[in-house]
Amino acid sequence: MNHRLLQLLELWAKDQFVEAEKQELIEMLQVASAERDIIPALEEIWEKMEDEGQFSDEQQQMMIRNILDRYPARSLPDENEVVPTMAPVHRVHFIRKWWAVAASIAFIAGIGVYGWFQNKKGNSPAEIVRSTENVQPGKTGTLLTLADGSKVLLDTIQNGNIALQGGVVASIRNGVLLYEGTGSKVLYNTISTPKGKQFQLKLSDGTNIWLNAESSIRYPIAFTGKERLIHVAGEVYLEVAHKASTPFRVDVNGSTWVEVLGTHFNVNAYENEGAVRTTLLQGSVKVGVNQANTQLFKVLSPGQQALMTKGNDPIRVYNDVNVAAVVAWKAGVFDFENVPLEEAMRQLARWYDIEVVYEQPVPRLQLGGTIKRSLPFTDVLYFLGNVGLRYKLEGNRKLVILPG
Repeated sequence: MNHRLLQLLELWAKDQFVEAEKQELIEMLQVASAERDIIPALEEIWEKMEDEGQFSDEQQQMMIRNILDRYPARSLPDENEVVPTMAPVHRVHFIRKWWAVAASIAFIAGIGVYGWFQNKKGNSPAEIVRSTENVQPGKTGTLLTLADGSKVLLDTIQNGNIALQGGVVASIRNGVLLYEGTGSKVLYNTISTPKGKQFQLKLSDGTNIWLNAESSIRYPIAFTGKERLIHVAGEVYLEVAHKASTPFRVDVNGSTWVEVLGTHFNVNAYENEGAVRTTLLQGSVKVGVNQANTQLFKVLSPGQQALMTKGNDPIRVYNDVNVAAVVAWKAGVFDFENVPLEEAMRQLARWYDIEVVYEQPVPRLQLGGTIKRSLPFTDVLYFLGNVGLRYKLEGNRKLVILPG
């Protein structure tokens, strides 16, 4: 098995195998032992790459480029980049040549190849890896507060009825909270997600809502008035059910609002972002702010984003926004393309429940690319280091960003 695994890994790295061999490799990695099979095979490939004459520099670069073409979120460090503080200088050559291949193998095999490389060479303290073991990516789950004040933790519930309130049944189906029925009483429920959690629900009118980490929504279990009013904070994505006779209104942090008939849009209203961003994907929305006893508003078209702040110019509208990047969180991805460093780090802090501090000045750096929100925090640290960010980890939840 070891010999065949080695053959397949070499073919895969050089992008020379057929579909049947690809499937054979995937099946083999799923049952292989990391310590007995995969790691020795990687070691042998690396020795061949280091042994002059086995693989030329051009062949090595081709291997890595083939990998990067399939995983564009990971970029190859250039010769002038600053390596992470946990990677000693004399290991830069090793990391630069082979890290993309190792990380890609880890994606398929589900093993801690990164942690092994950090410890196998004996140059990086194992404490770095151990200290991040408790830092896990977020997962679905949240807290539901019912109309009577009782609370239900939804983290482990997949299916079943939760409560009957005023003729409306709240239930969980495949991890999604649903409301069904027509109630005559105006009863409110509240959902809140902590750091590292997100959740999906469907209101009684058929509107679908996704909550990002550290967000909340207060809503009636059934809509009975002339408008459908909900209250949100944090970040939410909404697919509003069309009801021409009953406008849907979103109160955001008590100071701004969004009004629609039926549409798809995203609201980012975290307090530490300094502004409320409403991005329209489909339909039409009216966005407004309450200011000096008056309401100022603008109408958005698909692809536009409204940036709402306090001041003399409270609503600014931007055209041709990358809406896929805005709602990447909903698909389980961080999209850091053209995102300032501090904004990107705030996203990571909310998801991994970490504290991020800066040793001034803040590095003038944009991360770029995309990474999966399901990655272990150790892989995120590796990503940060390989885009040129210098940092140190204090404890297991305080990430200090060093000057560039």
